[in-house]
Amino acid sequence: MPHHGFATRRLLATLGVLLLVGLLAEPSAQTNDGDENSTPAVTPLPRAFAASTWIEMRNILLHIDDRGVIRIERLRGQVMTDSGAPAILDDATSFRIRVTRGTTRLTGDDLASLLNSIVFAYDGAPLRKLRARMEGNAIVLSGTLRKGVNLPFSITATPMLEPDGRVRMRPTRTRILGINGAALMKALGLQLDDLVDLKKARGAIVEGNDILLEPTQILPPPMIEARLESIGVVGNELVQTFVTTPLDSIFERYVRPDSTQPNFVYFRGGRLRFGKLEMIDTDLQIVDADQHDPFDLYLAEYNRQLVAGTSRNLETLGLRVTMPDFADLGSARPSPVAVR
Repeated sequence: MPHHGFATRRLLATLGVLLLVGLLAEPSAQTNDGDENSTPAVTPLPRAFAASTWIEMRNILLHIDDRGVIRIERLRGQVMTDSGAPAILDDATSFRIRVTRGTTRLTGDDLASLLNSIVFAYDGAPLRKLRARMEGNAIVLSGTLRKGVNLPFSITATPMLEPDGRVRMRPTRTRILGINGAALMKALGLQLDDLVDLKKARGAIVEGNDILLEPTQILPPPMIEARLESIGVVGNELVQTFVTTPLDSIFERYVRPDSTQPNFVYFRGGRLRFGKLEMIDTDLQIVDADQHDPFDLYLAEYNRQLVAGTSRNLETLGLRVTMPDFADLGSARPSPVAVR
């Protein structure tokens, strides 16, 4: 019995020590979380996801070219490459993003830039010098129709989401040479697909009088794999929301950027190349030097923005980069507007 009593006292003493250690450790962890200069803990990725690189973007103006942008409110996903080689941050064509959740916005100028710089950026394109603006719940698209001669036109259409994820633009008003284009084509027994050949267009076809757009094909690199959940005009912007997939559950629990920064791009896990460096078990967050407006990021000019910024290595071997907006680099470059 004395032996049993000693063992019991020893067990209780051990439990007491463990409990005390736990109580002392807990406040310390909370203090670190609130300390700006502390290094946040990095949660190891589950083995099944550790080889992949994950990306999250918030409040980004992602450049199409020197002027046009896509406004990314929030986008999360898995970075994919065809060869299994690491994605190259300096080359947006080296990877694609399998979207797990996302919302993007386009102004009329942004949409016109996409159409001019990507969809109809080929010799002999039938639609040229496109402009776009939002009107109520519709998009007003205008420009030049090439059919032997150049014909000025405008089409007013409401975007509708098809079951296959494409966006149907069905005209409610058409004007060609300033007259009622719908009545003219009807009188001539013509439809829009008789006037416009979009076989070479990227992500766009004509079906009767409707224009069908594939939203994942009309975007600049990096290419995305996603399915639209909704699309609509809100104010002066075209808002697109992508379907949330089960893989999105890896975020917030395992892929956790510094959320005190409202504008950023974050890469976590796998391998990532940038410049002459390669990161393993990637933990890279690129933040906006000016958090008062969206982060103006141009991947084709990534190195210029990097040189003009600062970087900091973390004790956890992560890297934090602060960059100025592309428009603030100091060179004589115009602000983002539509390509005319």
